[in-house]
Amino acid sequence: MIDLNNFTPTEILIYNYLISHPDKALSLSIRQLGSAIHVSSASIIRCIKKMGYDSFQEFKFNLKQQQIILQNQKLAVDYDTEIVDSASTFFNRPLLQQYSHELAAFKNLTSNTNNVLFFGIGTSGVLAQYGARQFSNLGINSIYNVDPFYPLPQQIHNGTTQIAIILSVSGETPEIVNRAISLKADNFHIVSITNNNFCTLAKVSEINFSYNVSPEVIKKDLNITTQIPVIFILEALARNIGHG
Repeated sequence: MIDLNNFTPTEILIYNYLISHPDKALSLSIRQLGSAIHVSSASIIRCIKKMGYDSFQEFKFNLKQQQIILQNQKLAVDYDTEIVDSASTFFNRPLLQQYSHELAAFKNLTSNTNNVLFFGIGTSGVLAQYGARQFSNLGINSIYNVDPFYPLPQQIHNGTTQIAIILSVSGETPEIVNRAISLKADNFHIVSITNNNFCTLAKVSEINFSYNVSPEVIKKDLNITTQIPVIFILEALARNIGHG
């Protein structure tokens, strides 16, 4: 709260205009504001400094930020912003630092490969298909599988290094874990993307990328945990191998 006791009548006039007409304060220059309020630019500067700002530009920047906050608060009343909060929490992390060891290990692993298998079930299956497409776009021979009982084509075994990227939110689905163990027995290097790194799938993986967001399950067994981090990780891996 600004104490107006030390403001002159002119400065109070300026203050009232600025808070009552934020759009004009943002769009007009200091000279234009002076003309609109019928005061000098120097008077505006003195008022702004008494408001706690070092310059007119600092005042405008702060005013813009306040407008964004108010707009977001207004939107939050009408829309479910949980997905925005989850994504913001994830992307506010130091992701390159968080995944630096895993990315380096993955790049080393993929330096001698020409085949990558993606595997997932349900929503993770859809994203497995997306991951395979991204890798293929960057010149890596990639296939995807969404059926844990479907036999793999024999040509997948011909790669110099066999890699399986397995997606699972919980990392505990029996069909997923069993497929990972089976592929590992067939000399595949297992890379997993899961919501946490203490699940069974992560433990049987050579490299694990965990994104650690709040899990969401509805109707007892429908997992709607946001997959935005998974898309980020898949694209980061695709570019990592593509730039190898």
